[in-house]
Amino acid sequence: MDNLTHALAGMLLADVTLLAVTPRGETIDPKLRRRARWASAIANNLPDLDFVLRGLTPGRVGYLLHHRGHSHTLGIGLLLGIGAFFVLRALWRKHPTGAPERERRLLLGLCLVGPWLHVAMDFSNNYGVHPFWPLYDGWLYGDAVFIIEPLFWVFTIPALAQASQHRATKLFLFGVLLIGIALAWATAFANFATAVFLTLLAGAFFVLNGRWSPRTRTLVAALGSLTTALVFFTASAVARQAVTEAARSGLPGATPVVVHDVSLAPAPSNPFCWSAMAVGERGGRYGLWIATVALTPSIVTPNGCAVEPTGRTLKLHVASLDSTSRVRWDGEWTAPLAELRELYRTNCDARAYLRWGRLPFWLEQPHHQLLLGDIRYDRSAALDFAETVGTSPPVACPKRVPPWIPPRADLILPR
Repeated sequence: MDNLTHALAGMLLADVTLLAVTPRGETIDPKLRRRARWASAIANNLPDLDFVLRGLTPGRVGYLLHHRGHSHTLGIGLLLGIGAFFVLRALWRKHPTGAPERERRLLLGLCLVGPWLHVAMDFSNNYGVHPFWPLYDGWLYGDAVFIIEPLFWVFTIPALAQASQHRATKLFLFGVLLIGIALAWATAFANFATAVFLTLLAGAFFVLNGRWSPRTRTLVAALGSLTTALVFFTASAVARQAVTEAARSGLPGATPVVVHDVSLAPAPSNPFCWSAMAVGERGGRYGLWIATVALTPSIVTPNGCAVEPTGRTLKLHVASLDSTSRVRWDGEWTAPLAELRELYRTNCDARAYLRWGRLPFWLEQPHHQLLLGDIRYDRSAALDFAETVGTSPPVACPKRVPPWIPPRADLILPR
């Protein structure tokens, strides 16, 4: 998720916690609320200090491997939270609130939970995290929420702004919400119905939050955010099943596809439209299959879904799979599976990259160059952030490669 959404989640967590620990009828100290929000927002962004570690492994592969790397684990997250608590306590020690013991316990709890909430939110999309290192080095993917989800802003910002004491904070929060709504109207990934829905919902919550009690608006914001996540995770499971079934059905008489994994990303604020990418094997060949999924084709067909395109560098071929009412196959790419296994065995650049690449592809280029990419993020014909170019064979091997289990170990490692 983006850092702003992480900060909003932290602020909402602080408000919910204050609501839980403050006796009914007692007014929450404004200074305590401000400190709780700051502590929680900071703690919720600490795991993104991973940029400090990217230099350990030079080049783009270092960014890919260390982004959401060790700092996005439960153990390191706990240490980050403890460090944040002591720093903030030192900064605020000379200006205590009226309840110093309550403040200490509150800030400690928020600082400890914040990094874990960050990891949980980052799990929700298709980049992946590995929170259980060093006990388990594998990647985990939620495949459920768009990287920037405006619905979270619509639910949280009106409640946070209403509870804020300073006009500047209110104006900043509402400005963020207005920008989010404007982007829904301006970008191609939110259709007209989605933009209208977000606008009306934001307006309704703006009005209702002015009438609700502090307890009600905080609880509604929290429940709305949790319900949004639940809806998208449920829809993701349905979309995954639809893609897997459509890939396996194939065409009559054709060699069946063995699906190993499906990466999913929804359209923003729209759990009914999904971009899907399946990886697997078919007749001894490695394959990537790209699809657009509409969960309610009687209302919106795949042709009516606006999802983020991919396959710009790879130049996909026409899909050989049969589309269904829910799943429209947009393209595919295949190569001998033996090539991928040989690259992993003999090429240290590829071996390092494949510790991150979930849906990898490779292209031999002139002058013994090898392009490595991942179809999840192949959005430009130019070199994208998830694509690297090296030599074949490599001039030098990447250093200090983290021990992540290759996502496609099921295809490249001996069974």
